[in-house]
Order: sequence, then structure tokens, then C-alpha cells
Amino acid sequence: MTATEDLFTPVHKGLRSMLYDLSARLQTNDFADVAATGALLVQLENDFAVARSTGCALCTMSHHAHAEESVVFPPAAAAANSLVTQLILEHHDLTRRELAIAQAGHELVRLDQADRRIAAGVRLNQAANQLLCAYLAHMDREEAELVPLMGEHFTNEQMVSMRDAIIRSMPPEVLFAFLNWMLPSLNVNELSDLLASVRLTAPPPVFKAISDLCTAKVEPSRWAATRSRVGI
Repeated sequence: MTATEDLFTPVHKGLRSMLYDLSARLQTNDFADVAATGALLVQLENDFAVARSTGCALCTMSHHAHAEESVVFPPAAAAANSLVTQLILEHHDLTRRELAIAQAGHELVRLDQADRRIAAGVRLNQAANQLLCAYLAHMDREEAELVPLMGEHFTNEQMVSMRDAIIRSMPPEVLFAFLNWMLPSLNVNELSDLLASVRLTAPPPVFKAISDLCTAKVEPSRWAATRSRVGI
């Protein structure tokens, strides 16, 4: 029987929401405005070693890639080594793009002339759009090719174990910063399935914290329907 757990789609929905929001803010930003530009570029700041900024878009993307490569890809490679190898190469390409954007942000805020910042902002926005397109294509490929393969070769229990390992590897502040994007991005079926599964393995305080976050972030009628289905 094909397993039903999906380690990718719910996470990718949160990443898409985060990237759509960042793209909208980049394309409407006034790069002549130093304060507004500085605040926006904080969201692009990336430290790949420690990822100090929990609200940082590039940091979140880096965490996600690391989690896939350290927890999910090694067992998946036994069933589809070629696919996993290609996905890792795509990660490397995305990382190069992310580093280039972070560097461009640093250079932009050091410019002292408004017209130069505006021109640099155009280039930054173009690079971010190209990253967005590449990242969306990468996530679509994982969902179209890797999700079905995982369902065929792993049990629900094995995939829940992988998901729990990823959650345990994330600092709480990073985990909940990302859940701020992911939980409101899910439909009622996905949210119900996720919470029902998490409740079986997460410590009660953690599950309560996630439920409280849903109360604050998820659209009220969708959250009410989820609570009814899950029994919370």
C-alpha cells in the first residue's frame, strides 16, 4: 500500500508564500529610501553557518536545503540515486544564486547615491525573480518526482520519523518562524493531517504551541474546521 505522508508539499507551500511575499515587497520597494531598503534587505541577510536571523528568507531556504540533504536524501538515494544527485546539484545552484543576492544586498546598502541604489535595486529584483523561478521549478520537481517515490519505498512511520528528525534539528525560534508561513498556507485537509500526525509524536507543550500559532495565524473558519476534524 502506498504511504500517504508527504514530507515536501506542506513545507513547500510555506516557502512559496514566503517567496511570493518577498517578491512583492522587492518589486514595490523604493530603493532611494535608505531606511525602507535597509529594513527590506534584512530579510535577505544570510549567514549559512549559523543563520542567526529567524525571519530571513535566504536563511529559511538554506535550512530547508540542509534538512533535505541531511535527513531525507540519504535514504531516498537508495531508491533513486540519480534523482537525488540531480536535486542536490540544483541545491548547489540555488545556493550560488542566494549568495549572489545576499552579496548584492550588502553592496546596494553601501551606495551613497539614490540613483545608483535604484539601478542596483532593479538588478537585485531581477536576480531575485530568477531565483524565485528556479526555486519554484525545483520544488515542483521534488513534488512531482520525489513525493510519489517516497510513498512507494517508505512507510508512513519511516517518513514521520524523518520529519521528526528535521523538527528536532531546528532551533525552536527558526522552526516557529517558518511555521508562521507554513501553517496559514495549508488547506484544511493538509492542516488536519499534519496536526493529527504531529500530535502523535510531539511533546504536549510543543503541540500546544503549534495549535496556539494556528489560532493566531490560520484563517478562523479554516482553523475551526481543522479543530473539528482533529478533535482539539
